[in-house]
Amino acid sequence: MNKTYIPALIFITLLSVLHFIASELHFYTTVIWFDEMMHILGGMGLAFFLYWLNVTFIKSQKISFSVIIFFTFLLGLSWEVWETYYDIAGAPVGTNAYYIDTIKDLFNDIIGAIIACFFLRKK
Repeated sequence: MNKTYIPALIFITLLSVLHFIASELHFYTTVIWFDEMMHILGGMGLAFFLYWLNVTFIKSQKISFSVIIFFTFLLGLSWEVWETYYDIAGAPVGTNAYYIDTIKDLFNDIIGAIIACFFLRKK
């Protein structure tokens, strides 16, 4: 049986719980490293999810890690657009701080995907 969904499910659940707690306790604005951790975990969760999609629907255990990293980047970029649209980015849109926050977030998404690919390689 295909159990490749388990890591993705664990990370999505963990992210949901942490996001709920962080929103209630204002961790995104009071804990300086919290946003970075969430983007790394999010990148990992996306990478595991993309691997599961590949195994389940394309029926292949082989997928290029560069493809996983690329699609994780695209989904992270979509998230950043969503943050900008709803004006919940880490800094005012158009400022240097905004651009630094966005680049940092995308970098952390990619780091998370690379970490997940390292674990997937061990399978």
